[in-house]
Amino acid sequence: MAKVTIQSIARDLGLSRNTVSMALKGNELVAQRTRDMVLRYAQRMGYVAGAGAQDWEREPAQREEAREHRVMILRKPDVAVYWDKVINGISEEASLNHCQTQVAVVTEQDEEALRLPRGLNEDVEAVFCVKMMNRDYVEKVRQKGIPIFLLDTYKDPGEEMPGDIVKMESFQPVVKLVRHLLDQGMRRIGFLNESSSQFETMHDRLDGYLYAMRQAGVELLPGLVMPDMELESSEFYNTQTFEKIVEKYREKILPEAVVCGNDEIAKFLTQALRKAGIRVPEDVAVTGFDNDEEGMLDPFFTTVNVDAKWLGRRMVQCFLWRRQHPDAPYEKTEISGQVVIRRSSVKNTYTGDCRNLQ
Repeated sequence: MAKVTIQSIARDLGLSRNTVSMALKGNELVAQRTRDMVLRYAQRMGYVAGAGAQDWEREPAQREEAREHRVMILRKPDVAVYWDKVINGISEEASLNHCQTQVAVVTEQDEEALRLPRGLNEDVEAVFCVKMMNRDYVEKVRQKGIPIFLLDTYKDPGEEMPGDIVKMESFQPVVKLVRHLLDQGMRRIGFLNESSSQFETMHDRLDGYLYAMRQAGVELLPGLVMPDMELESSEFYNTQTFEKIVEKYREKILPEAVVCGNDEIAKFLTQALRKAGIRVPEDVAVTGFDNDEEGMLDPFFTTVNVDAKWLGRRMVQCFLWRRQHPDAPYEKTEISGQVVIRRSSVKNTYTGDCRNLQ
């Protein structure tokens, strides 16, 4: 029988060698659940303590990897569960890889004044920007020489990437959403998003909508594509904005369906439609994005499931890779999502795949 070592345990459990070593030593930087799993497996396989210790002593590079790293998470004062999931993912992956995390809240006033959080100094080895800050603020972080990892980027083809980026792959899922609506015979399909959005992910969703409609040879109706309401995000997400959007629909042409940039937009739109006596989905089908419906209307919306926790974990993994390749070009990592069909987009005539229908 092959000798059981730290390396073989790591391979069998899909963990890093460092994580297994620390778990066997009871290091609290490793999550309790992971420590328990490693210890149970080691005991079952007959691992002899010390079998991997000599290897550890012989590998200074591994010892360097085990050194504790200090990283900072920048977030906005946003109470959405979605962002908490991302931060939980960062924290969990960081704890498995010897990273001490600190969360700093950046207010609108901080952004405008370019006021960086206390504690953001040369001891911080990475900054994880969970929700996008303005360009000048991101640039000020970069000027401190600290690698920055972002959960999106700016939609500007002429602009250099500010750092390594992890983002949702948003084009293909929206293509699938539009085709789901087209397959039901709908043609007056609108797209609704923040018209002021400057971030790449939101524009990817618009591009997916435009591509699917053009591929199907369906005419775009200008009044149904991101109604002309140039509002900042803080002004966009309120009841009055969406009541005005519905008024514009009724003045011009009522869509058969609307593809929304996220679930929050879908929620506000559905509430405004219902207030106006317009049924969802019987009169107007609605889709969202993110699967972020905790406490929102059932769940109800056809959407795209986003593993927000995995986005956070992937940001930490990018940081660990960047430590080994500091001079490599910035990279953009896209995470795929799964379309989930629910009642908000299904008309009575729908005969398609209902396996995910809730």
